Order: sequence, then C-alpha cells, then structure tokens
Amino acid sequence: MIAVRYSSSQSRSLPRRMAARLMKPPTGVPRASGWKLWAQNLNRSSKPQMEELQNALVQDVGLADRAVHTMVKDEINQWHFHNPNARLKTPTLLVHGHAASAMAFHRNFADLSNEIQDLYAIDLPANGLSKDIPLDIYVDRPLPLRLKFQDDTFTLPYTLGQVQHHALVQVFENYYVDALEQWRRDNGLGPINLVAHSFGGYLSFRYATKYPESVNKLCLISPLGVERNAFAVNNQWCSNTTYPVDRNNPASKHYVPSRPAIPKFIFESQTSVLRALGPLGAKFCWNYIATVYGRVPSLHYKKYLFEMFYGKDGLSQTSKDVFLGLFTNRLLARDPLLDGVKDLHVKELLLLYGDHDWMNREAGKCLMQEAESCGIDSEYHEVSSSGHNLFLDNPLEFDQRVIQFLER
Repeated sequence: MIAVRYSSSQSRSLPRRMAARLMKPPTGVPRASGWKLWAQNLNRSSKPQMEELQNALVQDVGLADRAVHTMVKDEINQWHFHNPNARLKTPTLLVHGHAASAMAFHRNFADLSNEIQDLYAIDLPANGLSKDIPLDIYVDRPLPLRLKFQDDTFTLPYTLGQVQHHALVQVFENYYVDALEQWRRDNGLGPINLVAHSFGGYLSFRYATKYPESVNKLCLISPLGVERNAFAVNNQWCSNTTYPVDRNNPASKHYVPSRPAIPKFIFESQTSVLRALGPLGAKFCWNYIATVYGRVPSLHYKKYLFEMFYGKDGLSQTSKDVFLGLFTNRLLARDPLLDGVKDLHVKELLLLYGDHDWMNREAGKCLMQEAESCGIDSEYHEVSSSGHNLFLDNPLEFDQRVIQFLER
C-alpha cells in the first residue's frame, strides 16, 4: 500500500508536502520525462515489463540457487526460496499489502531464507502477475452506511440491515481468504507461518480466524483495519439518535480519527486518476515513487512500481473493488480486527510497526492486549528508522525481529 504519513499536527502542510513530492524527485534519483513515460504506457500491457523487472529483482538479491518461480495452477504468481540447511522448518508465507506484490519483500528474501527452510512470496489474486480471478458478489447490496457528523457527534438517518452488510463484507474477505487456503493446499503444505503487511495483515488475520488449523504463527506488519470505529458493520446504531465521536481511543466503537478523509473521487479511482492526467500523471507517479521509496536502492523496484501504479493493467479493477468493499475513505475497516480477536486462535502473535509509521500504533497495542487477554502469546515491537514500509526502510532490523519471533 502507498505510504502517506498522517498526523493532526501536520494536516495543514500535507497538501504542500504532497505537491513537493510530486513536482520534484529527491537528489540522486534519475529524472524521467512524463511525455516519454506516458507514450510508452499508452496502449501496452504492463505485465511483460513487470515480469522482466521481477526476475531482475530476484537476480539482484543473488538467490538463483534457491529461488523457484512458478504460476500455481496457472493462477497465483509464486516465488519459493528453498534452503535445506536452514534452521526453521515451518513454511512461511510473505503476504503483501494493497497496490503491491511479492516484490515488496525483495530486500528480505536473502536474510529470511537464510534461516527459513521454505520461504514463499506470492502475488495475491488480481494483484501483480497473478490472474484476475472473477469476483462473484452473490448477496444483495444493502443501503450504504452514511453517518451525519456535526461537531463531535454523529447520527444515522436510517436503520441499517446489519446482517446484509456483514454478509457483503464476508464476500469481499473470502475472495482472498479462500484463495490463500487453496494456495496452501495446492502446495501440499501443513500449518504455515504468516508474515503479512498492511492490507495483507488484515487478510491474514481473517484467514487465521477462518482456517485456524492452517496457521502456526501470525506476524502482522503495520496491519490495516485494526481500529474499532463508527463505520463498522458490527455496531448496532439506532436511527436518528445522537452519538458522541471519540477521536482518541481506537478501541472504541465511537472512534473516528481526526485525519481528513481521502476525497471520494481519488479513493474510488485510486491510481486510475494518474492515467487520466496523461503525461503529467506519469511524471507525478514517477516522482512520488522516487520520493516515498527513496531509501530503497533498487532502480528495478522503482520501475516495477511505476509499471504497477501507472501501467494500463498494473492494478486490476477487482483488487480495487475488494479494497473499496472492505474499507472506508478514512482507511477504517468495515469489520475491524479488534472486533475479531475473540475468534483468533493462533499459537503466537507478533505486531510490528515502524517508529515513524503513519498507521495507528496505539490500535496495534490494543490488539496485542486483547489477544493476550484471550490467551494468545503476543508481543509488540517497533522497528527503528522506518515508516509504514518498515521491511523496506530497515530490512536488517525487520528481518531480525521476524526471525526471533519465528524461532521462539
């Protein structure tokens, strides 16, 4: 997922900081012509370039002797790193976030596979180079949840069909959750460890609750969707009743963060808005990647991200539809993870955040505490000098934390 840091003290300067990122890349990053990038990606598919760049990335990390690339059942793009001399025997799967792919973990493949006998990284369905499996919405869409805010209170003008809302959320969740289970079975694996980032963390939590026998340990990396919130389908709000807003406590069902909502058009369009801007959008996209991922040395990775964000078919509509079905434009889950802790049955849980993470770290601490109260051995850590993409910002410390957790 694209990382944007929010905080109440910085909200006024956010547009100015974003504009600076889009207009001028940092020193040392190759400049790119917006016209040239636009012309190259006007009609061509981005998939061949993404495949070429992913192969270059794996070659760059020097693991040709242990890396096996396959398309599982002609659907799931998979990298399997097998090291028979590694100490940790339980298979471990790396799960990427939204608008990302297995290549997000390219800086971690070497160190993790030195210790893990069978390390897997996949592109989720309809992401990266995996096939766009059709999304079948077999339930009726209920009335949308629209809260009316006034000062620090909110009301709901009509009573919601809670059962219908929850059923629709489960359809979107199961699109990925059931695919993960099918992937595990197709590879003939027993219980696995999951190391999952952002939206992938949300999905892996749901996977662990639906298929508890399939998961050994669960590591959530700056997971999205932890906070309880006023938009959650689990709340039983009464129509035309005034409720207070809680701006501070992410464990409260009245919680609504003070950060501004993403404009509806941008949230629903996502990266499509960049293509609509033509050459200017191409230049904005490249400059943003160069800035946000400035600490990642690989030019191949930056080019890969550009193909995925700006390319004609880099991000599928299915992946966007599922994300929009599960989250609001405030990046709050319609079915928060904190509401599902009671259904989580894993041996051990690790929550990892960056020490400069824009994600709500207090929510992560609440998740750890509630998991502990349910009898799950849980821990929380922050990786230094890193933000939301902590595994890219500080891969050495990140890898050490993960290995320590898995070998306990």
